[in-house]
Amino acid sequence: MTEDHGKLRISNADRDRAIAQLQAALDEGRIDLAEFDERAKTAYEAKTNAELDLIFDDLPGGRPKEGEVAVAEPAEAPAHGPHGASHGRPPWMHRFPALRGLITVGAITTGIWAATWIGSGEPTYFWPIWPILGLGIATIMQVVGGGWGDEDEHRREHREHRERRRDRRRDRY
Repeated sequence: MTEDHGKLRISNADRDRAIAQLQAALDEGRIDLAEFDERAKTAYEAKTNAELDLIFDDLPGGRPKEGEVAVAEPAEAPAHGPHGASHGRPPWMHRFPALRGLITVGAITTGIWAATWIGSGEPTYFWPIWPILGLGIATIMQVVGGGWGDEDEHRREHREHRERRRDRRRDRY
């Protein structure tokens, strides 16, 4: 980039493309949410091309050009990624944390109950039914409600980010 290009003032469209590129980097796992927020704030405060270019110095593909969102080459699948079956759980398990709790608590309490049954030599009252029922009700509510997991948190943060951006644009004019 030429020195003159770096001195040119940027438009809102330039900032929007930069934010879309940062969102792609966040989705790929190249930056975390805190870093995304920091870089997005810097992008909104940037006035020149040079200031905006600095945000992408350590990201593959650099700053997006007019009308594009550069998607970096796919990285190797992480052994323990934040989503997906890569760390032993299917992706839908992330959407329903109550289901994870139901399975975990159900297995542990049933295991304890079975150990006491074996230890005492006679079957006892199946008390794990109570935590299983409680978590079962929570799981059903969560499934009917569409989930309360990681995906919803990400959507909420993204919506709040868009609202902050819209409010900043209104304040400028």
